[in-house]
Amino acid sequence: MGTTVTVHQPHYLPYPGLFDKADRADLVIWLDNAAFSKGGWHNRNRIKTHTGEVLLTVPVARSRAATSEIRDLPLAEARRWQRVHEATVRQAYAHAEHLPYCEPLLDVLYRRPWRALGELADACCSQTMRLLGIDTPTVKAGDLGKTTATKSARLVELCRRVGAGTYLAGDGSRCYLDEQVFADAGIEIRWQDYRPPVYPQLHRRHGFVPNLSALDLLANTGPGAIEVLRAARTAAPQGAAA
Repeated sequence: MGTTVTVHQPHYLPYPGLFDKADRADLVIWLDNAAFSKGGWHNRNRIKTHTGEVLLTVPVARSRAATSEIRDLPLAEARRWQRVHEATVRQAYAHAEHLPYCEPLLDVLYRRPWRALGELADACCSQTMRLLGIDTPTVKAGDLGKTTATKSARLVELCRRVGAGTYLAGDGSRCYLDEQVFADAGIEIRWQDYRPPVYPQLHRRHGFVPNLSALDLLANTGPGAIEVLRAARTAAPQGAAA
């Protein structure tokens, strides 16, 4: 099988599924030179508050949003978003047992000046991996050299450059991934088959909300978050017969 590699675009406050992929792989390639997608998840994600789900969005330079890669997209000049996001997070998880465990992540996000989305997202992903105890090595696609390939061929090229024998693919790519391109390159595809972890959440009157930011998982379960994430892989799918 060789080295198992996964490729993912770096996000701000990513959901646990990204880190499930990282934990299963031998190497993570951050696709930092992907085009920014307005309305996507590059610069935003959800947490749970006493009023329900809240979307935290990092403002980016609108004039560059349509033409920039993630790594180069400047953030909006005003830094007020850091104060607002931190206040919202601290209020939402004020009664979470493991909020102190998240302090290193909050310090990274809200105590440093950030100029570009790429550096913010990379730091967010890296610090979250550390808190989860995931030590999978990472590399940025932008540091692996330029490529003119697109879509599946681009992923194959990245896999080749790091000597991958297996590509760990997210379930969301089933609709567009060209498996033949991988087969022709001698690279096996393994599907993630991600199952969202279920864990105790605050604000129970809103019910359990899956696929929030991994910050929610960490604030509620602390050092045990990685075991919660791993246990979900072997859990029976919802609706399965007992």
